[in-house]
Amino acid sequence: MKPIQIRQMVHANICVRDMERTVPFYEMLGFEKFADQVFEEGAGVWQGLGLETNRRFRAVFMKIPGENPVPFLDIIQFLDRPAVGEAYRSLDNVGICRLCFEVADIDSVAQHLAANGVEFVGPVSPYETAPGVRPSGVEARFLCVRDPDGTVIEYAQFAHDALDVLREA
Repeated sequence: MKPIQIRQMVHANICVRDMERTVPFYEMLGFEKFADQVFEEGAGVWQGLGLETNRRFRAVFMKIPGENPVPFLDIIQFLDRPAVGEAYRSLDNVGICRLCFEVADIDSVAQHLAANGVEFVGPVSPYETAPGVRPSGVEARFLCVRDPDGTVIEYAQFAHDALDVLREA
């Protein structure tokens, strides 16, 4: 059997309670909105998502500024029968628990986020497997924060760029 050939990552989906609170938050994090649409009752997406067809949701797509539209964030707010549950309490849960984005200056990002009252999961920290030991020689620092619903977003600054992970492996 031939292996699946993935061309690229398209989007990550985040389910939220309040789009009017969430969109400005993600704009402050550095994203820009490029689509805002409502998926109505009976639309084909319901079947593919494995959900009841008698519901509606609003989807806002947000991308990293620049020429590349993908990957992007697909932020969804269920309108009829709101979303249930809570975001992961801690990052040791099974499942996709955070999204990571590369930045040039982690310290200025931390200052910007602190000035905007963003909840930090922890301080800016080195990427290491033991005190002073860099995984595969990769030099990086990172910061994890929570969005208004508790979803964790991570920023990372590499010595050169995110391709350091591939170059050093």
